[in-house]
Amino acid sequence: MISPRVFISILAAVFTLLLSGSRVHAQETPPRIVHQPSDVVVKAGNPATLSCRAEGSPKPSIEWLRNGQTLTADERLQPLVLSEGSLFFLSVGEGRRGQSHEGVYTCVARSSAGEASSRNASLY
Repeated sequence: MISPRVFISILAAVFTLLLSGSRVHAQETPPRIVHQPSDVVVKAGNPATLSCRAEGSPKPSIEWLRNGQTLTADERLQPLVLSEGSLFFLSVGEGRRGQSHEGVYTCVARSSAGEASSRNASLY
């Protein structure tokens, strides 16, 4: 016969195992670029899109670099980063202070699980 103390210990261990097995553990996976941007040639004044899409858990945030530098929020004619991560230019051409949108762009996906960079894509 099992003593009440041993029975309670076994019951507590089984209960703990059942509880820990029922938890859903979210596994982090590093970002991965699943749609790479391509070079774009566009006439001045026309719209353009540089596509980029990334997967990962947690969902990665997307940042774009132009010629190796982060795009800054203070540029007047700055392109928009769309919800899926693509970079949209309403009107390609001369930006604020005579800066052109021409350049080499890179999509960077970041999360707490890591970082991934796309291949370079040129906009001319």
